[in-house]
Amino acid sequence: MSYIKNKISILAICACLSSPGVLSLAQNANPSFQLKGVVIDEFGKPISGALLKSENGKCEYLTKIDGTYEINIKDGSQYITVSYIGYDSKKVSIANIEDMEPIQLSYDVEKMDEMIDLGYMSLPRKAVTGAVSRALGSDLDKSPEANLTKTFAGRFTGLTTIETNSELSRGALSSSSTGVTQLIRGLSTVNGREPLVIVDGIISPNTNYTYITAKEIESITILKDAATTAIYGIQGANGVISIKTKQGYVGKTKVDVNFDQSFQQMTKEPLFVNSADYAEMRNQAGYNDGLGAYSQFSKEAVEQYRAGGNEMYPNNNWYNMFIRPLTLMSRVGVNVTGGTEKVRYFSNVNYMHQQLPFKTANESGSKYNPTPMNNWFNFRSNIDLKINNYLSGFMRLAGNIKTEKTAGYGNETIYNHIFNLPPTMYGPLTPSGEGISNGNQVITHDNEKTPVYGMLNRSGYIQSVVANINAQAGLTLDMGFLTRGLSLSGVMAYQTNSVNTTSTTQNFERYVRSKDLSKLDFELLGSDSNTTLSYGKSSSFYYNLNLYANVDYKRTFGEHSINAMGYIFYLQQEKEVTSGSGMLPYKRESLGVTATYGYKDRYFVKADLGYSGSEQFHPDHRYIATPAISGAWIVSDEAFMNNLTWLSNLKLRASYGITANDQFGDARFLYLDYIDVNGNEGLKGNPELSAEKMKKQNYGFDLGLFNELTVSFDWYKSLCDNMLVGSAGLVPEYQGTALGNYPKTNTGKMENHGFEIEAMYDKKINEDWSFYVGGAFSYNKNKVISINESPYSNEYAYPYRTEGFSYGQQWGYLIDYSNGNGMFNFKEELENSGLTYAFGTPRVGDFIYKDLNGDKVIDEKDKAPILNTSIPQQYYSFSGGFKYKGFEVNLLFQGVGKFSRTISGIGAYESEYQGVFSDIHLKSWTPERWNNGEEITYPALSLKASTNHQPNSFFIMDASYLRLKNAEIAYTLPLNTSKKVFAEKIRFSLSGQNLFTIDNMRSKHIDPEIANMGTFQPYRVYNIGVSLTF
Repeated sequence: MSYIKNKISILAICACLSSPGVLSLAQNANPSFQLKGVVIDEFGKPISGALLKSENGKCEYLTKIDGTYEINIKDGSQYITVSYIGYDSKKVSIANIEDMEPIQLSYDVEKMDEMIDLGYMSLPRKAVTGAVSRALGSDLDKSPEANLTKTFAGRFTGLTTIETNSELSRGALSSSSTGVTQLIRGLSTVNGREPLVIVDGIISPNTNYTYITAKEIESITILKDAATTAIYGIQGANGVISIKTKQGYVGKTKVDVNFDQSFQQMTKEPLFVNSADYAEMRNQAGYNDGLGAYSQFSKEAVEQYRAGGNEMYPNNNWYNMFIRPLTLMSRVGVNVTGGTEKVRYFSNVNYMHQQLPFKTANESGSKYNPTPMNNWFNFRSNIDLKINNYLSGFMRLAGNIKTEKTAGYGNETIYNHIFNLPPTMYGPLTPSGEGISNGNQVITHDNEKTPVYGMLNRSGYIQSVVANINAQAGLTLDMGFLTRGLSLSGVMAYQTNSVNTTSTTQNFERYVRSKDLSKLDFELLGSDSNTTLSYGKSSSFYYNLNLYANVDYKRTFGEHSINAMGYIFYLQQEKEVTSGSGMLPYKRESLGVTATYGYKDRYFVKADLGYSGSEQFHPDHRYIATPAISGAWIVSDEAFMNNLTWLSNLKLRASYGITANDQFGDARFLYLDYIDVNGNEGLKGNPELSAEKMKKQNYGFDLGLFNELTVSFDWYKSLCDNMLVGSAGLVPEYQGTALGNYPKTNTGKMENHGFEIEAMYDKKINEDWSFYVGGAFSYNKNKVISINESPYSNEYAYPYRTEGFSYGQQWGYLIDYSNGNGMFNFKEELENSGLTYAFGTPRVGDFIYKDLNGDKVIDEKDKAPILNTSIPQQYYSFSGGFKYKGFEVNLLFQGVGKFSRTISGIGAYESEYQGVFSDIHLKSWTPERWNNGEEITYPALSLKASTNHQPNSFFIMDASYLRLKNAEIAYTLPLNTSKKVFAEKIRFSLSGQNLFTIDNMRSKHIDPEIANMGTFQPYRVYNIGVSLTF
């Protein structure tokens, strides 16, 4: 509690200093100026939403829909600054108020005056010395996605996203997964890799930020180098995602109403193999295994399946039976924003209904409705207060409530088990009717104990309610009465997450069909019986308490400027856990200082220092300093460059610094020995452990030509030479100590480097026409230098499997294609090879593996690196669009290269379940195909796991791809038309997500990001949207 009291005292000081007795000493009466006018662009068109802000920052206003403004300046300012996104800012002297003409802003693709949110502070783009990538909330809103992280792909240079979970849900109920892996500039350590997420200056716990909608967001900035992340101390090593939500403005209340109706379908669907082909392929697999030509289905059965029309020989497409071809997602939202000089407000309310992909049956007599659903409600209220001329404050309240109902077995499990139902199986229910005693019961087969129909309709349901509340309050004291530009702030934030779950369970009888396919006879499988619903409840809860205080100093002295900030931050998290180290609260402390010095608005030097602690380490090694130094030079503003009118911008940047990481994914308190209640030894502690340090450097430039073309380039390198790794490879095995319990040590070493380039051509032809086209490319490669790896013996072709390679390198057996197809095509070829396999006996038609060590045995010693890593080394995007009057088109393509995935299990191995076949199996090896010279795309089929079912150069696939990630066509009605229904703006849009994909996967039914046919594939989304502004 002493920590909390110390931090709260900072806020108390702010409150005391703001008392009338203190502030009245410094307050002086200032003259008041009433300004009226209009803001226009270079073509004379009014600019709606332009910001007018007084010199001292205490008066501001947004222009109306017709570009007009009316602002009262009474804070002693001598000028106002007029700004709008994409335009040059302009300073206007108040002294010329009587002669003021319309304020004209010029289009500016450089956006040098644009404020860049850096999390704990903001800087104008011209003063940013580090590497950042930024997108507006309006850009993200073009993607019809409910999960915020799924709108990021292709919009941020240096941010790699991989969709790992495409279930139609807004992340896991436990908030432990976003469904998207996010990496900023790849990997610099084999340990924790998740970026730090900051929302409105406060660290976001876990994945709560995925519940924010794009319509609430002003901007998102990716912070990539030490110059922008060192100040975050032990949490900044993996980069920072800084989210800034919208705020109110001085002006009349504006109401935005939005409605979106989306239609979703998976980008990849499994191939349906009809019963006849399925039976023939299963028979072929049995024949290859030496069981005869009709070991699985008789000749008569195959002929009956081929003929069709006989219910005794069904042809069931179970996927279509249980999965909807289209699912619906409906979203509606309302934004209300406006304010006065004293109070500014932004409020947002959203509701979403997500239909889930399963088809259910509303059975008569059922005690519950099995239809799955997902409803989600969220809200946000941002209020900014001007208490007096020196004291201001804010209150932020945001929350969401999600109600999700699924079948008792969970969506992923049900989807996976669809593939365990062969098309030849009768079902899903036994026939019913007069004289049938066991009618309308669930049918399965001997190897499927949980048939899909029963899981969906007769197993009960799970209904979970997830509630997140985020509350912030803060005060800022303008200490200009001591020295101009000095301010003191304090913030308290409280974040909660609760999950309340009602679980109902119900059992049901399972029946299997007799082996005699000429009859519809069924018998009970096992001892399961039909039962009534039983109920159970569970809950979980955690909260985060954040205390944050900072001192800011912003001042300009002629040609010199200084922007400095110092902060202290404290976090405490407590979970509702009844056992283990999770019972103890999680705590973090950090402080930091940053200062940016500018000279003539073209030379900038920035220094940062973070100092933070982690409970992972012994008190002697708990705290760590993370310094950084950076600079920038706007060369194009030099006098000797004035004659180069075509050069609108040239800025050079460089940074060097240290960041730190304590995300290790292991048990807490790694400096302590672990012993359980029975006296069994667990992980041995190491009191000498410390946080991982990443030494980072970045060099880049920003180039602008003709105020139309912009190019940015960055080269970077990171070195971690005290990476946390295991020590089993360093010491001999101790008696009684398991290898996995050896202590961790700071003896690993890993480097990471790459470059990024992005370009944009943005042209405004006239007041009606404009267009843009751009692209971005990132390359990243890491190398594990040391990880305490124990090398294999010299008999291994590659004694090292991690050191010297990129982390995530794919390993497997190389297929020998020297004979043309890489398979044993006849018995003599197999015998003459002299090869034996350690994992089974090869057959004619199986893969031939390369014997890399020459011992004639194919085993672990022959594994080799294959293709690339499971993390894309290349990530790119290109975009384009145009506007003509109210009509606009926007396109975004996104792709990856040097990316490999290993496929296995369902959709890869034909022996899975009762036999799951896909397109790669249709032209499998047979003697007839070989003798006839036909195309062969797969080795000989098998009923069981074979020597082919190994990680090898067939199943390790090039997962590079290119997607049309997002497309939007929109039309905004003319203002005169909108006013007829009392609206200022009406916009209609058609948009899509993941519209098509070009990839190199051998199977066209497996998405390269997911690389598993047995789980949900990414969704293609079609969306109709309408928005109205009043």
